[in-house]
Parts: sequence; structure tokens; C-alpha cells
Amino acid sequence: MLAVLAQSNVAGVQSFHSDRADVVHEHLSKRLSRHRFDCGRAEPIDARIYSMELGAIQFVDLQYGTEVDVEAQLEDDHFLVHLALDGETVMWADGYRYQLRPDELMVSSPGTPLKVHMTGNCRHLAVRMPASICTDYLGQQLHIPVQRRLEFYPGREGTRELPLVWRGMLTHICGQLQLCPITMGNKRLQRQYGMLLAEVLLGNYCNSYSEQIALHGNDISPRHVRRAREIIHDSVEETISIAALAAQVGVSVRSLQSGFRHFLGVTPLEYVRRHRLEKLHSALMESDGAASVTELMLECGIVNFGRYAQYYRQQYGCLPSETLRKRG
Repeated sequence: MLAVLAQSNVAGVQSFHSDRADVVHEHLSKRLSRHRFDCGRAEPIDARIYSMELGAIQFVDLQYGTEVDVEAQLEDDHFLVHLALDGETVMWADGYRYQLRPDELMVSSPGTPLKVHMTGNCRHLAVRMPASICTDYLGQQLHIPVQRRLEFYPGREGTRELPLVWRGMLTHICGQLQLCPITMGNKRLQRQYGMLLAEVLLGNYCNSYSEQIALHGNDISPRHVRRAREIIHDSVEETISIAALAAQVGVSVRSLQSGFRHFLGVTPLEYVRRHRLEKLHSALMESDGAASVTELMLECGIVNFGRYAQYYRQQYGCLPSETLRKRG
């Protein structure tokens, strides 16, 4: 992918070959993330690395040419998206082991320790995305308040199509750079591509905002999870039993719990809570001051006022009464 651009002498695409581990380590530390790197027991390194930038996003096509072990912990300001192109890679994150085969994808989040084992024939396309691109998309495009850390959950892509779509988009970007390098140098266009990549990841890879993103119509979860969400939305003023909810959608409680965790990143009860907080926040923001916080809470199906006031502060940074007072 990037090798073709390098061979065509496309401006901004860098080609790097080295058989020195220390030089390779320094090169990748600058482009991806600080890390520890070990290839002492393997054959001599024969690294072939191609890289380019699209605005603030860094693309790196890398192959070590030998067996290597890498340990990293990402800085707070970026995510790494790993797409396997050739070979099989083993990755460890959050205490779990993942095997990445060609056209499989994994996202690493800031602060999450990451271990990677690659054989000599492994080749990856890594994308270093500033966290601000994703959080700006949440806030500016989806109007979701970013009150807590955005985190992608390893190995939790919501659809098998995601790696193919991701690879297709990167292939498209590379093709456009080859055909129209001057046009692709436009900063506004680069920001739009960044937003598009953020949308693809946020909408299709389970993360700490997936349940709120689903409220905005981007729901890739299975039918029983979608139906459960519809029931939750239609039952705002009622107490919801998870057992009764599972029975209504025709699955076991365990299956319902598993579906919510995998596709939305939260349990059904957490989803109920956050949905009612969203409703309460909207009601407070639209209030003309005639109704009290307690009355608005009751309209949103909230009866535990003190506990939900604390939940609200955790999500929005202030108490419900403060939001209502500011509106007044």
C-alpha cells in the first residue's frame, strides 16, 4: 500500500530500510509510540518501513523481517489502529490474548499496556490517530458531551466488515495521494478524512461511548439488543426488570447481558441508567423553569433522586439543579 506510493516518489511518503535494531526502534518510537523492542533471539533484523502523514494522522506500513517482541503503553494523546496485512501476530491487551490474521483489526487505547509478538513474515499497517479527532467528532458532530475518557475495547469490533472497510478507506486515501497530491494537501480536506476515519471506528468498534452513539442511530448490534433498546426507550416511566426484558426479546438474561457488553460496552442496567440521564439532561436543558428537578426526574422514570444526582454529576460535571439554574 504505502510501498507503492514510495516507489512512485509521492511527496511526503518516507521509505526506511535498516538492519540495526536500535535505529529501527528510534524510528518507530517517533512515528508510533515509545516502546521496548526485543529481537535478540531471532534472525538478524531486516526492517522495511513506509510512512506518511495525513494532517495529524500517521500511517506506518511495517515489517521487521524477523521475530520480534514489542511492549508499549500509549501516551494519553493518541490511539493506535493495527491492521494485519500478512502473517499472524499475537497481541496481549487488558489481560487477554488476541491473534491477528490478515485483514483483522485491533485498536489500542491510551494508558493500556500492549504486548505484540510478530514473526518475520508479519506485516502491519498501523495508524496513529490523535485522540482529539475522535473526541471532537463525538462532541461536534454527534453532540455527545465528552465527560469521561474515550476507550476502545480490544477485540470488540462490532462487525466483520470493519477491517475490510478500514483497509478500503486507507487504500482510497493512498490512491488519492498518488493521483492528486496537491488537492490532498488541503488542510480542510485532511480534517474531513480524519473525521471520516473517526466515524468508522467510533460507530463500529466497541468503546466507552458506544451506547450513546447508538442513541444517535448508529446501531450495529444484533436484533435482540436493538429490540431491548427500543423497549428501554419506550418504558421511560416504568421500572425495568432485566429478567423481564430478556423474556420480552426472547433470550436468556446471560445472552442479553453478553450482547449489551459486547456491542455497547455496558450492561443493560448501565444502559438504562445512562439513557435516563440523557433524557433528564435534555429535559433540564429544555425546561422553562416551571418544573422542579424532582418533577423532571419522575418524568424520566427516576425515583432514586440522590443516587441519580450523583450519576448525573459524574456524566455531566455538575448537579441537575445546577443545570436547571443555569437554564433559568
